[in-house]
Amino acid sequence: MPQLSDATRDLFGIKTRGKILTTSLNCFNEDGFDRVSTAQLAGTADVLDGTLWYHFRAKNDLVLAHLENFEARLDAHLATEIADRPDAIIADFLEIFVILWDFRYLLRDPLAALNDDDTVRVRLKETLQVIERSAEARILKSAEAGYIDLGNSDARSLAVSCTLIGRYWFDYARIRYSDDTHHLNLRQGCTEQLLAVLQPYFTQMAHDLIARFKAEQIGSA
Repeated sequence: MPQLSDATRDLFGIKTRGKILTTSLNCFNEDGFDRVSTAQLAGTADVLDGTLWYHFRAKNDLVLAHLENFEARLDAHLATEIADRPDAIIADFLEIFVILWDFRYLLRDPLAALNDDDTVRVRLKETLQVIERSAEARILKSAEAGYIDLGNSDARSLAVSCTLIGRYWFDYARIRYSDDTHHLNLRQGCTEQLLAVLQPYFTQMAHDLIARFKAEQIGSA
């Protein structure tokens, strides 16, 4: 089963609860929330059914825990300082969507089973707003550093566009590349689409570094 990024895995820890969160996140990402049974989760995590229920009384509780950790990952990322180099700023912005990839089922799956759960529905809405604010914060930081020229555009609208790509790319890729077993290719595709949206806003200094950045950073993924 594909591994999560080190930062996400470290966030969960190695104790039983963290092990269940890691396993369920991987399973939901790979197979879809609705298609994963609690028996499958317990077996994959190598815990007893009773142990699973001790920590999480329902699958919905796993979703809420994933949402909480997803936002914690974003908050920790935003707390880091950005180096004043165009390639570092671009890489930092794209890291938001690496985080998105780790928790992709939350934005990819319809989660139809949760339609009657007001708590989860409200949290999902709040999470989308967190993603938008995170993207907007990094866009504004890049503009302040002189690497993005927004012109008559507004950072909020650009952040929403980037969020939409991050959200719907997963739906598109799941269907278009359903026979592709190399999941990193799908993440790379999302990154390339984001760069395509951002590239017209890069200043000349940043624009000149895009080709090198794509070759060195994306090509090594």
